[in-house]
Amino acid sequence: MGVEEKKERLKRLAGDEQFVSGIYNYCDRWCERCTMRSRCLSFAMDPDLRTKDSPRSDPGNEQFWEGIHESFQLAMELLQESAEQWGLDLNADVDVELEKRERRKERLVDGSFLGRESKAYATAVDDWMGRYEEQFAEQLKQMKREVDMGISGHDPIPALLDLHDAVEVVRWYQYFLYPKISRALMGLEDEEQDMMDDALGSAKIALIAIDRSLGAWQTLGGQLDLQDEALDLQICLVRIKAALEHRMPEALVFRRPGFDN
Repeated sequence: MGVEEKKERLKRLAGDEQFVSGIYNYCDRWCERCTMRSRCLSFAMDPDLRTKDSPRSDPGNEQFWEGIHESFQLAMELLQESAEQWGLDLNADVDVELEKRERRKERLVDGSFLGRESKAYATAVDDWMGRYEEQFAEQLKQMKREVDMGISGHDPIPALLDLHDAVEVVRWYQYFLYPKISRALMGLEDEEQDMMDDALGSAKIALIAIDRSLGAWQTLGGQLDLQDEALDLQICLVRIKAALEHRMPEALVFRRPGFDN
């Protein structure tokens, strides 16, 4: 489907009441696990880019980059149309003062406790996974041996699936926290209500990601007998969660479109 066809399809679908307006703004981008994707316009526009079994979801496949290029081109054309409708000039000179304010906000976020800790957590996950890679491999071999032996009354498959699921959850949210927390903190610097709502929604999904990650680490530590070794990462997440809740308590009751209605 070409860009023009996608543009017409988007305009047609945008009027369909089955889609929840803005549902994709405060989700975790994990379309494969989302129970609301049938009501998401973003998913409906290009589901192949959001399912890992499709060649268009593999960065090593040319179709992946073609899809990214088409999506970018579509976004730019729609942005241009909207700018013309609202009388905005996208080629106007950059507002230097606005740029300075944005850079200042970015520095504030990077220098904050939440900014530093969420970045440090992402790095610590990689270090942890690398450190216990051999233990992972041995545990998987042991589970496979148990499956092959077919011991009566003992089914290792649920534990194997739990381990696999826990790793996926940790890895999915590993690099998710920093950008969402950054967006939330930068939104606090704006006085407009729309930006505050965006900040609260971003903080809400970050808190949800933290809770899911904590559960995954509990499973990983138990399955691999590494409870103590996983504790530091859990403590890091708890500290991030407490600081974010303290900074933005309203996020706890923010209602995300489609998910919290």
